[in-house]
Amino acid sequence: MKQKRLLYVISVILVFAMTAVACAKKDASSTADTASYDGNSTYGAADSAAVAPQETATAEKESKSVTMYSNSGAEQKTDTAGLSNSSSITLEEATALQNQDKIIRSFYLDVETQSFDSLITKLDSEINRLEGYVETSQVSGKSIYDDKGARYASITARIPKSHVDEFVNTVGENANVTNKQESTENVSLEYADIESRKKALEIEQERLFALLEKTDTLENIVTLESRLSDIRYELQNYETKLRTYDNKVEYSTVTLSIQEVEKLTPAVEIKQSVGTRIQNGFSNTMFRLSEGCKNFIVWFVVNLPYLMIWAVIIILAVLIVKKVRRKIDKLEKSNSTQPPVPPMNQQ
Repeated sequence: MKQKRLLYVISVILVFAMTAVACAKKDASSTADTASYDGNSTYGAADSAAVAPQETATAEKESKSVTMYSNSGAEQKTDTAGLSNSSSITLEEATALQNQDKIIRSFYLDVETQSFDSLITKLDSEINRLEGYVETSQVSGKSIYDDKGARYASITARIPKSHVDEFVNTVGENANVTNKQESTENVSLEYADIESRKKALEIEQERLFALLEKTDTLENIVTLESRLSDIRYELQNYETKLRTYDNKVEYSTVTLSIQEVEKLTPAVEIKQSVGTRIQNGFSNTMFRLSEGCKNFIVWFVVNLPYLMIWAVIIILAVLIVKKVRRKIDKLEKSNSTQPPVPPMNQQ
């Protein structure tokens, strides 16, 4: 009996304890809701009495904002970072930027041609037709000191990305391409990052302008103007980078190294039969021999005046040497034919 009474008492105490805890939680929740409603309410007599404190709080907030921009070191960086995070691009804008891939394409071609002038004219007309432009151009050759007179050209053209493949194919159709290189660079992430930073700075600039209109103290005005000057400088740098990226993406770069030759380099197969190798080698040897004979004839005819002058000089030198030797020989013979002079008697 005593045990049953003890269990009954313990169970009653537990029930009362659980009821008290539940009532305490309910009171705390209702108190928090009441406080939240009182803090967020915009009606009632208390609001009219809180107008002056709100204006004071606004002024203090503006002063604190200016002070945050005037602080140096880590505090200023923290404030700028906070603005950047709060003004980051939305998910839709990020997705649109990712869909617009920014790819820079560049080409380099080594070209041989037997019709140098016609190829240069053709390339100029194609560049104009495809709405591109020549960035750099250099043509050398036709010098009196060059025996063969072969010419060389280096052209860097900027072609719209939608027509660059057509231009490269045109070069291959009108000349012999011995080397072709292509490179691509995807700058979408860098472009999106610059766009995000630029937008964050623009939003920060708008906020600073709003603070500048409400600020009256000279110190705060100087601080805001200094920060605005830094923002304008950074915005200009970002805009320059974006324009540079846009130009490189919209206009692909094609660099041409054009060499004038008398014989085009044939396409070499990886596997050749012995007969083909002998035929190509014999053809190259005969071509070199014929070119060597032509070059010798051209050199001989071109340098014939110099050869004639040297021949005259050599002939004159030989004649002078022979004449001198004849005189020496005559003197030696005359000295040998005269009798010896007897010695005089001594007294």
